[in-house]
Formats: sequence, C-alpha cells, structure tokens
Amino acid sequence: MRKIHHSGLLLFFCILFLTCTGCVLEEPTIAGKNTLQHIDLASLMGHWDEIGQWGRPEPGKVAAVSVDLSLDDKYLIHINIKKNKYTPYGPLKERKGKVKWNPDYAHIVKCALFLNYYQSYYILYLDPDHKTTLICNKRKTKLLVYSKEPPLSYEQIERISKAMQDNGFDPEKFNWYPTYF
Repeated sequence: MRKIHHSGLLLFFCILFLTCTGCVLEEPTIAGKNTLQHIDLASLMGHWDEIGQWGRPEPGKVAAVSVDLSLDDKYLIHINIKKNKYTPYGPLKERKGKVKWNPDYAHIVKCALFLNYYQSYYILYLDPDHKTTLICNKRKTKLLVYSKEPPLSYEQIERISKAMQDNGFDPEKFNWYPTYF
C-alpha cells in the first residue's frame, strides 16, 4: 500500500482554497461604467498624434508617437505606429499590427503588434468632434492622449483632465507634450 504525503496534499488544498476565495493579488482595472458605451468606428480611422502620456519614461526620454488606423473591407483595423525617440529627428521605429473591435463592447479595443498576442485598451474619453481621445490599458499603468489636430485648446485639456480624475488618475502627474520636443 502507498504512503500518502500529507504535507503535499495540505499544500494543494491551501492553494486551491486561496484561489477559490479570491485571496490572490488583484491588479487595479478599469470599470466599464467609466468608459464610452457607443463609438462610431469610422471616426477613429486616420492619423493620430500622441499628445501626452502617463506611466512611461520621464519627459526627457519621451518619444514622438504617431498612429495611423485604417479599416479594410473585412472590417479588420490595421495599425501603423511610428515612433521617433528623444528628438523629432531621432531613430525611427515603425511597427505594424491589427486591432480587434466588438461593437457590443465599444469601449474596448484589442491591439496585437506581435503575432496574435492581443492587449486590451480602454477608450475612456472621446471628444464630441472625434478629434481627441483618452486611452488606458487594462491595469491602469499607461494612460495616453491622442489628437488628430494638435495642439489642444484649453477647453479640450480641461475635458480630458476631468475624464482623468473621473477614472482615478492625477492630471498633475500626466506628462503633456508642449509641442513635440
């Protein structure tokens, strides 16, 4: 007859108990109630410039980022990201990928820049004229502001700052780009 190791069995049940009761490390996430519920997909297509960021390198090591979005006839969104590091004339990095979007969950876009590894991003705010948007990743570690027509007006900055506060971000810690470098 086999001897049962009680310590291994006890460890297994402890881990199972902790997992089932929710006593695990939880990361902060975006609540769906704070995001947009309806978005016109065609209004998001085109050229966007990154105006500011939170959660990436300090302002002296910022990259000038521009994003081009296009929609093909199969409703697959193609993304082309161009990034100049440290100066507008610095080394250019270009990445291409695809974006999935479900109209039932209009506030979530899933972006894949490497194979089929998708990361979720939440659209927290979109100007009524569809020229400026506030986007955050699922864990609230990156917050990005994009605009189709930089620079932003004072009213646009106020509306974006309010959207940041509504979602638990401190606008004072946000790195606005005065212009690109």
